[in-house]
Amino acid sequence: MFRNFRIILWMTIFFMASIIAEEPSTGAKKTKKYNLSMCAFFKNEAKSLKEWLEYHLVVGVDHFYLYNNGSYDQFREILNPYIKRGVVTLIYWPDLIEAQKKDKTWMWVLSTLISAYENAIKIRTANETKWLVFADVNEFLVPIEAKKLSEVLEKYGRYPGIIIPMDFFDASKDDTLPRRKLLIETAELVGAQLNPEWEVAKMIFKPDQCKGFTWPPYKCWFKNEQEAIKLDRKELRINRYLNRFKGCLDSGKLREKLQVDNRILSEEELSGLLEEGYEIKDQDCAIHRFIPKLLKKLGYEK
Repeated sequence: MFRNFRIILWMTIFFMASIIAEEPSTGAKKTKKYNLSMCAFFKNEAKSLKEWLEYHLVVGVDHFYLYNNGSYDQFREILNPYIKRGVVTLIYWPDLIEAQKKDKTWMWVLSTLISAYENAIKIRTANETKWLVFADVNEFLVPIEAKKLSEVLEKYGRYPGIIIPMDFFDASKDDTLPRRKLLIETAELVGAQLNPEWEVAKMIFKPDQCKGFTWPPYKCWFKNEQEAIKLDRKELRINRYLNRFKGCLDSGKLREKLQVDNRILSEEELSGLLEEGYEIKDQDCAIHRFIPKLLKKLGYEK
């Protein structure tokens, strides 16, 4: 009798475990803690972190998973208030190989960067956030017409991921950013990607649907052979700001500038001109509509 009881008990445990492990095919899924989160891998970015965090809070990011790669600046002073508020989760992630030498970059990516991404999707975020985007601290998500990123995500909620086009910005007038000025209001020239051979496709995706990353990084492959959708830059884009530090901000002067209205160019025409080495002034300045609120949050208002 005791043997039969043990058999029934084990069958019950096995049955219950299979129910828990199986993802429900119908009905509402459990609501995640966050709708949209950002994950960034950073090192010595204390000067940029506050503007980057506050900007993305303005456009509707709920939480940040920040992987510290051996910073020795004042990053904790900047991040502590956000950590206390529950807005930032800070993870320490050292290099798993020594130096990022030019001929060893791929080894560093595979050993350190990709392992951090795998940690993020499989351990940190899958059960906490519905949408996730990997971005660097010099990359800003810009909804073009929507007030919040959540409006765009709701529109494409049936997809596992949203591929976002990217614009590259560089400064040309000064060699350093003015005090109490935002990066996003100072560097205004569109520049070509520095290393075109390193194709980077950034996306907002559902971490619980992501199986891993293909080469190069940021390209997810999803469960059940699902595919992400690529958005037009007129709906959502990433502004990536290059050469943000003293001694680098005038690199745009080396290129010929075209006074062309980028609003009338197709994505193909714009890409073609940038690949030729030209810089084109951003005429629509889509990100500028968020500046007044961001200045207020940073205490920069006059």
